[in-house]
Amino acid sequence: MEGRIRSLLLGCIYIGLLLANTTVGAQSTEIELEQVAKPVIEPDIERMEFDEAKVNPNNFEIILSFGLLSIEDFGTNAMVGAKLAYRVSENFFVDLELGTSAAGETSIEILQPGVPLLSDAQRDFTFYTLNIGYDIFPGETFVTDSTTFNSAFYVIGGAGNTQFGGADNFTFSWGFGYRVIANSYLTAYFDLRNHTFQRDIFGEDKLTNNIEISLGVGFYF
Repeated sequence: MEGRIRSLLLGCIYIGLLLANTTVGAQSTEIELEQVAKPVIEPDIERMEFDEAKVNPNNFEIILSFGLLSIEDFGTNAMVGAKLAYRVSENFFVDLELGTSAAGETSIEILQPGVPLLSDAQRDFTFYTLNIGYDIFPGETFVTDSTTFNSAFYVIGGAGNTQFGGADNFTFSWGFGYRVIANSYLTAYFDLRNHTFQRDIFGEDKLTNNIEISLGVGFYF
């Protein structure tokens, strides 16, 4: 009888120890999981809101431009122009450019006054080109901590015609530019383009480079 009681007590003690170990193990596992799930440092991240200009990429745009045109052999003079642009996709666009300037005097005319190579009408430099452009670096321009404008650096190229020296000249146009979208209807432009064509004003064919540097303001409609 005494042996049975002793065995029963030992069994109860053994079961109690097992239950205690199980409870302690469960609590330890729960603490470890909580430590893993909860980071040591909880950063307080606040999303900064920006006033970002958005433009429908399928709109037409009229661009008025002004700047300088360096006509090879005839100096650098003021120019004015206009463009009609269309956004084909998010990065591709086409534009039709029309520009005009007036050529100055050549070095020969300056050294020998009274011997003009061209008449006043022949000095008018008028060109139009159809171009395709691509935004290679679209991004954002930050003005203040809370104001940003969509912007893009783009390359452009095309072909057209130039009236100069009393003749029509087939023209290739290529260059690059930078565009900043001010709001949903207004954009600002900086362009550098080269208009190249053959001419024979001096008695022989010559490939000329005529550099345009201009600023522009565009209006979507």
